[in-house]
Amino acid sequence: DTHHKSLLLIKHDKVVGGICFHPFYEHGFVEIAFLAITASEQIKGYGTHLMNHFKSKMQIEKLYYFVTYADNFAIGYFKKQGFTKYVTMPREWWAGVIKDYDGGTLME
Repeated sequence: DTHHKSLLLIKHDKVVGGICFHPFYEHGFVEIAFLAITASEQIKGYGTHLMNHFKSKMQIEKLYYFVTYADNFAIGYFKKQGFTKYVTMPREWWAGVIKDYDGGTLME
């Protein structure tokens, strides 16, 4: 999809993680479509580092809301990053606009 962008985390010339996201500039939010850190580099703080850098970059672009559909394995990670299951941005901004995933939990 040409609307999606990616931010990669590179360590010693190797990609160890990344975020695929879709910015919605007209409403000031970004949808995180996918976030991953390679298994051998997990639990080392790289996910937090990547998310913090991502949030800073998005705020520079005037994107202040962050939403994602998290599966059961990712809910804890997103909670640790400050996301909650309570979505504060107006429903009409995101409903029918972002991809809806069966079995996923919408988090902001």
